Amino acid sequence: LVDAGTLGPKGNVQVVVPNYSESYGSSADPPEPDIPVCTLKNFPYEISHTIQWARDLFDGYFNRRPRQANDHVGEISQAEDLSNIAQALLEKLGEDAATDMAEELGEDLGVFPFVVGSDDPSDPEYVLAVKKASLSWAIERAYNLFFKSMDELIQKHPIDSLDDDGQPFWSGTRRPPTPLRFIPLDSEDDEVSAQQVIINERIAEFVSAATRLRMESFLSISG
Repeated sequence: LVDAGTLGPKGNVQVVVPNYSESYGSSADPPEPDIPVCTLKNFPYEISHTIQWARDLFDGYFNRRPRQANDHVGEISQAEDLSNIAQALLEKLGEDAATDMAEELGEDLGVFPFVVGSDDPSDPEYVLAVKKASLSWAIERAYNLFFKSMDELIQKHPIDSLDDDGQPFWSGTRRPPTPLRFIPLDSEDDEVSAQQVIINERIAEFVSAATRLRMESFLSISG
């Protein structure tokens, strides 16, 4: 039995003799080591780190959070006093987790499905409102993910900064990020290079895909 799996030519070979040797299912691969959150968020240095970061981000934005919003949209829409819901979350989850959930619910349900007085996905006015809210959300996500967070990290740890041991902070597996932002082609403040044109295209692709997925998530919730 030749098993290439995801390793291609680095796969493994196992000899299996029916009714004599172990079968393929008799053993299991050891679990892959977890990647520290700080590495995923701030200091990735392998492609596997960026893939895991993107998977976690995608699951959070388009799976976990829509489910979370779906679980609470009914009680929030009918609640006369949101402080009661906040207090219930605080007692159930604790301060930190409740704060995080409240921020997410505020972001996910603070604009719709109550923006135009209807939550009917067949209502063109409602769909347009969801589209506008989703586009604004996606643009803000692109700015925060690809520019603001990276710029804040560089501001906190400048390129020439030293760590606690007096060694260059950005050394070894730590690689300084390059903040990316969308610059209009007709910008008078910045010269738009060929590389910037590509960056613009990639950011536009992200915003387009994130907007579409955001719309699908919340139109499904309201439907």
